[in-house]
Amino acid sequence: MEKSKEPIIRGLKSLRLLTEPGNYMYCACGRTKNNPFCDGSHRAETDIKPIPVNIKFKYEVKWCDCRKSKNLPFCDHSHRLLPGYQPKK
Repeated sequence: MEKSKEPIIRGLKSLRLLTEPGNYMYCACGRTKNNPFCDGSHRAETDIKPIPVNIKFKYEVKWCDCRKSKNLPFCDHSHRLLPGYQPKK
């Protein structure tokens, strides 16, 4: 079976999380059950690798949930260009 080369879009918004300082592995494939962090699910289905991230101080990180950001793992609002996106009213 051929492995997928495309990430799964998890959401059409940023995922805002108060994040403690430390080293994290961002799930770039979208298959994790521990979103936005890698749980190893990519190994069976894709060759997309997680992205290592070092958070230096505690703050609210805007993680990319659509996996289309040009600044992965952080949101750059690329989700606003995807089909199905609806702006807040």
